[in-house]
Amino acid sequence: MICLTTRALTAKLNPMSRFIFAALGALWVRGAAAQQVPARDLLDFPLGLSAEAAGLSSRMPAALWNPAATALPQAYHSEFGFAGLATPQDQGVQLDMVGASYRIRRVTAALSYVQADVSDIVRTESDPQSLGGEISYGTTMISGGAAASWGDVSLGAAARYRRGTLDAANRRALSVDGGLIVDHVARTPARISFSTFLFSPWNHAEATTYLIAGDAPVVRRDSTFELVAGYSWAQTESHGHDQYISANVTYRRFESGVGVLQTSYFGESARRVRLGLGLHYADYKLSLAREEGAGGFGSSYQFVFTRSVK
Repeated sequence: MICLTTRALTAKLNPMSRFIFAALGALWVRGAAAQQVPARDLLDFPLGLSAEAAGLSSRMPAALWNPAATALPQAYHSEFGFAGLATPQDQGVQLDMVGASYRIRRVTAALSYVQADVSDIVRTESDPQSLGGEISYGTTMISGGAAASWGDVSLGAAARYRRGTLDAANRRALSVDGGLIVDHVARTPARISFSTFLFSPWNHAEATTYLIAGDAPVVRRDSTFELVAGYSWAQTESHGHDQYISANVTYRRFESGVGVLQTSYFGESARRVRLGLGLHYADYKLSLAREEGAGGFGSSYQFVFTRSVK
């Protein structure tokens, strides 16, 4: 159970990368200037991913981290999926996502809905004694976009409407994101990507994340076995940056992966390991992932389930 003092609420909330909770159970607010729309921190969790780089992941329909990854291959006309992420009960973080995409000729249209919140934030004064009632901290986001591919190049764009809640305060913001994925760079099997997340230049209501990623197969044996190594870099305005190195193996219907994330947010550095497993059967895909916590906090666990339609 998380405790939040009324004195701290009127002062400042200290948003930490991926974990917004202090070890002693208090939350501190930096103020509206640092976070115009509350609960931006909750969208730093790797929702809809396994162990791959975020900017190149097409695992979840209506790809959250790169609109260009929404483009469906020619073999499929539509796709829908569900994703969920949770942390241990003492942190109480829960994220859910549903997404769908539909291809018309070379253009793929996509729509997604994300909900994230923290439970059991109890209102107190200067001691752990509850005053009654919980403090709301969460966000919802609706995204709609489109992507298309021309040869080895995929382009995508998405509009997002996000609403954040901190106790009685509710704020909203509109953002527009873009993405690019280039396959077979310099006639090699390598891929690179560039994308934005929550780009809102007109009112600075969001902290925009800029992502760059690349990967390439290291070992490939016909179509049954492949080992892919990847790297990604992300910079979030006024927060900090992170780097991610990954290795993913695909063998027939199975896949597994491991990645190491190095973060530097608000002057604090942390390193954590992410593990992922996946199973492909016919047009169904199921993925499970676990990412270590940092600073004494527990790990996060998530799943992604998708169905593709030819």
